[in-house]
Amino acid sequence: MKQIPSVQSLRNILILRGEGSLGDAIISSCCYRGIKEANPDIKITVACFGSGYEFLSHNPYIDEIIRLPIRTLIRPHQRWPSLIGAGLKLRQRHFDLVLDSSAKHFYNWRLFKWLVGGSRVLDDLTSPVRPFGARDKHGAEHECAILQLLGVPHPTSDYDLPVPAAVQQSIKQRLEQNNITHYILLNPTGSTEKRRFHADTLWQLCNRLRSLGLPILVPSAPAYYAHWSNVFKEEPAVWVMQTSSVFDLFELVRKADWIITPDTSVVHIASGFKKPTLVFYNTLSVYNAPNNTKALIIETDPQDVNLFNWEELSSKIQQMKDTLDSKLLA
Repeated sequence: MKQIPSVQSLRNILILRGEGSLGDAIISSCCYRGIKEANPDIKITVACFGSGYEFLSHNPYIDEIIRLPIRTLIRPHQRWPSLIGAGLKLRQRHFDLVLDSSAKHFYNWRLFKWLVGGSRVLDDLTSPVRPFGARDKHGAEHECAILQLLGVPHPTSDYDLPVPAAVQQSIKQRLEQNNITHYILLNPTGSTEKRRFHADTLWQLCNRLRSLGLPILVPSAPAYYAHWSNVFKEEPAVWVMQTSSVFDLFELVRKADWIITPDTSVVHIASGFKKPTLVFYNTLSVYNAPNNTKALIIETDPQDVNLFNWEELSSKIQQMKDTLDSKLLA
């Protein structure tokens, strides 16, 4: 792209999400608000896939959302026919600009973008300027820097995490039925195998968390509910709660006193609500770090999140205790 247009000159924009993760979709949520505030008349269409689709379907600044023919991730030599078909259909929409900040360079994805937008594609391959391709700032700041290239004057990096009223009421009732008013949310799973807690790690974590005096709530997707219920069946202070949607998870995070999680979408949900969080990272970078001043970080072995310094954990739990004591006594 020879010249980057200003957002005020655009009538319709297509934003492509080249990753299917919920965490990346959450980080990107500041983007749509910034565009809409700079040009209220613009139509924003988002094409995405994976768990980000459910979340972005409820974003108030997105006018239309399209599910791409991809499941949870995109890789080379994957879904060529369906991507070509989707690209040709989207090409007929004649978008003023096709924006992709995902930095996916696979030939199938590049061909798809070219079919959709031709010379109107703006990504790290077509833009002669940073921040495209840069990973030296947080993901939300990266999105804001792209908005500034489009002429959005003062974009902010706050996330939009809508929770439907019906979900809020449902979670409230379920907590009340179990006499839970304060709790620690313990998320056992990460986005990859090397970011998932093993059962023995979870037992030791729960044993150390008893000193905080709060029940521990473990959220679980329906498919894993029986598994986690079995893992924690000998832990009387642990309650495994089935979540039927990402918005159930949002509300459980929003109401928690502390969040404990490996690197996954829960980190970014907690950041959106500015919740105190203890995060275990095996691949920490500026780009994927919590966008949250209330987050404490334990860096683990790069190949296994279960390998970390337990003395450091004890120190972090004491910090958690100090903040909880201040909060509950206030």
